[in-house]
Amino acid sequence: MERITFQKLLDSLSLDNITQINIDLNIWMILINLGVAFVMVMFIYFIYKATFSGVLYSKNFNITLVVVSLVTTSAVIVISSNIVLALGMVGALSIVRFRMAVKDPKDVGFLFWAITNGIICGISAYSLAVISALFIGLIIFLLSKKIRILEPYLLILDTKDMDISRIEEILKKHTLLYKLRSKIIDGGKVQVIIEIKIKKDKVAGLLSKIKDIKDITYTKLVSYEGDLEEG
Repeated sequence: MERITFQKLLDSLSLDNITQINIDLNIWMILINLGVAFVMVMFIYFIYKATFSGVLYSKNFNITLVVVSLVTTSAVIVISSNIVLALGMVGALSIVRFRMAVKDPKDVGFLFWAITNGIICGISAYSLAVISALFIGLIIFLLSKKIRILEPYLLILDTKDMDISRIEEILKKHTLLYKLRSKIIDGGKVQVIIEIKIKKDKVAGLLSKIKDIKDITYTKLVSYEGDLEEG
């Protein structure tokens, strides 16, 4: 069997295929692909918005997901219709560098999801687009909206006592996990920041016990997205 090389493949192409864009693209196929891609990426849009857990929600990034998916769909339609254009686009994209500061690793996943959606819709794999979008969206929603029994907090205390053993004794009784994050000594005052995990119904009891300590002059409990692990 004769071996087919890349050079032989290029030699087999006619001059018209090399110099002209394939004009036989079906306008309805293009519109349907873009329409399905838009519907699916809007699903991604709402999943991102509903599951966002950061500090500042970026609507511009979410809109970028829509644009990226539609542009990818258009590019795949062109690539699938003409092998020469496909090779040219690969060469063009290889010299382009995209730089964007992504603060949340989850945003990278959504970006790849939008690109993949564009690729799938560009090759008219509508069933795969719908099924994968629903499955991935469900997984992300369940993982993001899971009910947490234990809530992470930062406990900020100002005290006149250098020894915080009494505070630690209370934390052992009322919290599951705690870890001293900061201890600042300024003259005769001490400020400590402790990361804790505690059930919501135990918060009031913890604060009540801490306020009973006479040397404590300031108490603040801050809720946040923590990563405190046992160990």
